[in-house]
Amino acid sequence: MQKQDDLRGNAVFDQWTFEHQVIDRFTVNLTEWIAAQSKLRCLQFRQTVEKLGELNAQLQSHFAREEEICKHLKAIHQDCPLDAEAVQRQVDHDHSNISNRLKHLIDRMQEAEVEMDSWKKGVHELGLIIDLIEQHDEQESESVSCLLPRVSQ
Repeated sequence: MQKQDDLRGNAVFDQWTFEHQVIDRFTVNLTEWIAAQSKLRCLQFRQTVEKLGELNAQLQSHFAREEEICKHLKAIHQDCPLDAEAVQRQVDHDHSNISNRLKHLIDRMQEAEVEMDSWKKGVHELGLIIDLIEQHDEQESESVSCLLPRVSQ
């Protein structure tokens, strides 16, 4: 039974790692696109809102899959569920915070008039959100790595 949990743990961890790589690539591409837009004379608010919406959709899908990982962790740690529950509470809090901040930015960018000050504020807020996503990923990686059984390779 332990070996089966270890193998499932490896598969779940590999999927979790892949998911984070997809989000990382998306945020890097988005950051590069925003930097290029910032150099243009006519700022692309509508297209930026669409891209932020894509990021939000990807994150929501990613967060749903991470919720499945938390359920898996709780099942593995039935004898000591407090560790897995603490990780899940932190993950849920982070996901909610990231989602709310991104939705707020999308709403502000939709309402903003095409002016440089609004653009700069939006770009700055996006940078803070991406930093928050990266910080969340690092903390989550550490927590998941400690809780998820893995077979040595």
